[in-house]
Amino acid sequence: MFIFMKELSSPQHPLIKHLVKLRQNHDYRWHHQTLVLEGIKLIAEASSLLTFKTILASSPHLLPKNVKAEKIILAAPALIQKVSGLQSSEGILAEAPMPKFSNLYGKKYLLALDRINDPGNLGTIIRSAIALGWEGIFLLEGTCDPFNEKALRASRGAVFKIPMRQGAWKDLQEIIKVNNLQGLVADIKGVPFEQIKPSAGVLLVLSNEAQGPSPEAFSIGSPITVPMSGEMESLNVSVAAGLLLYSLRQKRELL
Repeated sequence: MFIFMKELSSPQHPLIKHLVKLRQNHDYRWHHQTLVLEGIKLIAEASSLLTFKTILASSPHLLPKNVKAEKIILAAPALIQKVSGLQSSEGILAEAPMPKFSNLYGKKYLLALDRINDPGNLGTIIRSAIALGWEGIFLLEGTCDPFNEKALRASRGAVFKIPMRQGAWKDLQEIIKVNNLQGLVADIKGVPFEQIKPSAGVLLVLSNEAQGPSPEAFSIGSPITVPMSGEMESLNVSVAAGLLLYSLRQKRELL
């Protein structure tokens, strides 16, 4: 681990410009295959899984224990706040390698996300999937970048802990066939999930809550829903995700 202790203070420094662009620009982020993490807890969560390219900290006391990095640089608090884009920064951020995508073969509990375009919802869903024992995430076209700053904060580092893949519906159909999965599609017009008997493997499609499932989704599997009472017509997709992810795993384990 190389530590460069000279404090950065100029917003025009190339490293500061690079980190700001990583946070703000999707194409730049994917070209460099790195991303920016902000905050003590998020960096600590990721530190056990990877070696950071660079850590910027306003004080050495903010560094997580046993953290590994190619460079650790002290920087003025104002610079760290500039890079973070937050009104109140915790005084530490890091450039981390982007997780590599997986083919998802061999997985028995998969979640496919169809045009989930709110990064906060996306991050929350990914975090819930890990907490509830699901094994992988398939990101369909129209779903936002899981390495977007808001998605990263909402996922609390979960993107580093679960296999993910991007692809088209035909790719998803191949995974279902190869993995021998039961396809289910969350849809307001579906069968109540209590009536479903999950097989040994499940792929659940969650879609944009305003537009509903894409037409291609119904070639994947049967529609299911979360029954609701009262005047509400729909649930936030991250709330519905938590209910369905928990219930389908529980039902399978009880069979």
